[in-house]
Amino acid sequence: MIFAQHGPSWKPKLERLLLSQLIDGVIWDPREERVERIKEIRSNDENYSSVKHMVDLKVYYKQFASSIPKRLNDLEYFPEKDIDRAYLRSTDNLETLVEKSIDFQLGFEVDVIMAPSLYLYSFNDRIVDKLLDTWEIFYEQLEEKEVDKGKFVSIIFNETALENKSYITDFLDDFSDIANKFDGIYITIDREKNNNHRHDFNPTRLNGMLQLIYDLKNLGLKVVIGYSGIESIVYFAVGADAVGTGWFYSLRNFNKEQKGLEPVDGMGRQKKRYTSMKMLFELAIEEEILSVPDHLQEELYGKILTGCELDEKILVGNIEDISFNEIYEQYFESLKQVVDAITEKGSIEEKISFVEQLLNTADSNIKHYNESETLQRINNRHIRNYLNSLSRFKNDNFIFI
Repeated sequence: MIFAQHGPSWKPKLERLLLSQLIDGVIWDPREERVERIKEIRSNDENYSSVKHMVDLKVYYKQFASSIPKRLNDLEYFPEKDIDRAYLRSTDNLETLVEKSIDFQLGFEVDVIMAPSLYLYSFNDRIVDKLLDTWEIFYEQLEEKEVDKGKFVSIIFNETALENKSYITDFLDDFSDIANKFDGIYITIDREKNNNHRHDFNPTRLNGMLQLIYDLKNLGLKVVIGYSGIESIVYFAVGADAVGTGWFYSLRNFNKEQKGLEPVDGMGRQKKRYTSMKMLFELAIEEEILSVPDHLQEELYGKILTGCELDEKILVGNIEDISFNEIYEQYFESLKQVVDAITEKGSIEEKISFVEQLLNTADSNIKHYNESETLQRINNRHIRNYLNSLSRFKNDNFIFI
């Protein structure tokens, strides 16, 4: 399943995605838009009733003194006090936070009720105990209110936390005592900003993420990972149920600076990119596709284009005739083709084998592109890292293909 990660300039983009049936749901962000406006637009467009709805509460903004909460400050559930040690020591604070969060989501008419999440730098943080306490309070209040909706816990952590499998194992051991009370978990990874390769993922950390997904699935939970991009194909390979992703790159890759948890530098000019699932890469259309020499276009375009509606305009070759909204829609269309193919596979062995084939094909296509008479070169480091992580995952879990 693919959920649209709600973000800026959302209305026309969601309308296109819903009309084309390219998404299964929306993960709403009350930081970005007034709740009243969201409700009004949903009530006037029946297409919204055809998909699932969740809300990312984002109370963790109160853990960062310099954060920019935007519209969150207007919402009753959002804490007035900073979430620090003093705040967390008070059971009354946690109970009030949970109660108001539940009431807000019921009023928002979601399909899944989400527990408030706390930001972790490590799965060994002291705050983990308070997070688990919050989840227990969340379950107890839902039972008292007799809420008949999906119950999801929620967590956000720095990607460096994925390096220590021992800490993750300890966390899962503690969580396993209450995991059966919930239907699923929503995960956000705070990615490091210093990676200039937009699809890359440190293989050790990615391997830790794959293991976490697999272990959570073995606890009987549905797993949804927010703010994901092309790397989501390896999440689905090990059993993830859904990802949240979006039109802007900042909705496919969460990091503290972009999301206003810490001060941010200026951002560069946005490029028009084509998402090629044959290369597992987002190619800059003008520089990396339209620059291909005429005598190589038929050959290389066959290794780039994925059978999307936008392909006709790519073949015409007029970059000015391609709008950004068409670019965003093509991303979802291309991703959906592959996600649907993965999720149709019955066993984890079949899923992993299929994704490995995709990765090997992408690696071969990128190498062929780079060896041709093109002006640009495409970095395939992410492909090697994805394959590396999957290989280690198979060995760790005695999965033989």
